[in-house]
Amino acid sequence: MSDGPFHYEQRRLENDLVILEPFDPSVHIAPIVEVIKNNPEILTYISLPTIETEEDFKDFYDRDIRASPEECLYAIVDKVAVPEEEKSNGRYAGIMSLTVKNPVNAVIDMGAIIFPAFQHTHVATNAIGVLLLYTLDPPSAGGLGLRRVEWKCHAENVASRKAALRMGFELEGIARWERVFPHGKVGLPVDALEKWNGTKGELPGRHTAIFSIVWDEWEEKRPNVIAQIERKQ
Repeated sequence: MSDGPFHYEQRRLENDLVILEPFDPSVHIAPIVEVIKNNPEILTYISLPTIETEEDFKDFYDRDIRASPEECLYAIVDKVAVPEEEKSNGRYAGIMSLTVKNPVNAVIDMGAIIFPAFQHTHVATNAIGVLLLYTLDPPSAGGLGLRRVEWKCHAENVASRKAALRMGFELEGIARWERVFPHGKVGLPVDALEKWNGTKGELPGRHTAIFSIVWDEWEEKRPNVIAQIERKQ
């Protein structure tokens, strides 16, 4: 169980290949900051603030995750042996996020950051699959029985878009200028916007690709998710 105020139970989840542990700052912040330092490109399409130290990540977590009933994080743990040269961060393979769009409407948003050593492996497929089973399966089968699960990503993030489609999400469209985006990342320029409204120092923007799986197609989609997991790669 999470120690935060998250709207739903944040239970530990797993299958034969991965474990999703409720995020524990005392355990998980240090390795993720190490990965970000060594591989800053993993945040190219992610709208996180600048993360340079463990304190930076802790400030972000305490402010935006722990204090919000809308947000939670999972640490992904790989249960499969990996080559010795890739074990600098143990089996901690990335993080998954859940954002409650509206608990009354039973809508949730899912996201992922997979560490470079575990990309193009079974990790992303299984982590996403485990969360889909948890969020969309009915309570009688151990799930939350939600009506809609969303996957949103930077419109230029090809890998994320492919992952969503592979897992059965449907592309609903591109939300143009959906959010501001930190400087130094792949963002839309705002020079003209500064001239338009007279302000200075405007942040870049981002177009967002919006995907979803909904409850009344889940019975049809679920076998594909199981098949993807069972491929084990």
